[in-house]
Amino acid sequence: MPTQPRPLRTSSPLPPYRAVLAVDIESYTGNSSYHQQILSTTIESVLEEAFIRSDLQDVWQDRRFPQRAGDGYVIGIPPENLPFLIHPMLNHLQEALEDTQPSLAARQRDLRLRLRVSIDVGPLPDSTHQGDPLDGIGRAMNDTHRLLDSPPVREELRLSDPDTTLLVAIVSGRVHEEAVLGGYVGLSPRRFHPVDVEMPEKRFRHEGYLYVPVPSRRGGADPRTERAGGPDGHGSAEAGGAGSEVAVPRRPVGSAGSSALPEQTTNRIGDNHGQAIQGGTINGGIHGAFRGGNDG
Repeated sequence: MPTQPRPLRTSSPLPPYRAVLAVDIESYTGNSSYHQQILSTTIESVLEEAFIRSDLQDVWQDRRFPQRAGDGYVIGIPPENLPFLIHPMLNHLQEALEDTQPSLAARQRDLRLRLRVSIDVGPLPDSTHQGDPLDGIGRAMNDTHRLLDSPPVREELRLSDPDTTLLVAIVSGRVHEEAVLGGYVGLSPRRFHPVDVEMPEKRFRHEGYLYVPVPSRRGGADPRTERAGGPDGHGSAEAGGAGSEVAVPRRPVGSAGSSALPEQTTNRIGDNHGQAIQGGTINGGIHGAFRGGNDG
């Protein structure tokens, strides 16, 4: 029998680019059915309030392919609004959650609405409110949900103070490169912490960037200081002070009884007021001294 000729490949128009915002409630199923209903209803109202406070009420009213689940919410918006979706919207979302907390606590003392948030961008079908079943279906939507469910963003929220940090956001590498590093977002890139997202069961590996509007730690330490040396990510004088040189030993390579000297990393914070060298004795093999400088 003669074989049928293969159909010629044809090109298709690229769907319009859409920024995608997805949110999910922490520990949603741990609440009673009644409280789940309260949280599910509240999540849409706090999102709307955050958009209004960000002067994005028109964007909210014109949101594309909204998807509402019991424990989350997803929307698409035109990509030119992507920078505002990150800042100031995420900060205003934290504020809206703070304002909502007293009414939730009045119902039950430990009832909280804390959110994971993910943001990505890419081509997605959009029939402009005509309700096409293909609207929003595509890789950008899938990746947004993978980032939302990823271990780094879950762990960041879990380790934070539940009364202080009410949301943790993760943006895709593409969003970070084009909007944050591109200079369109009104935040220092230092406020974004890179993480590797690996979900082998989903065959998903992606670079993401965490952003926390109000960072905290359950033990009281500020993760901004831990990561970047200061609350704004530009370094802190408390770490060593101006005009100091700190020698920090690294762990020796080899057995625990090795007498080899470890390497040292020297951190310099420069001016001409003096020099400080960290002192002490480590494993009996390293000696240091402190040398004060000319302060006056």
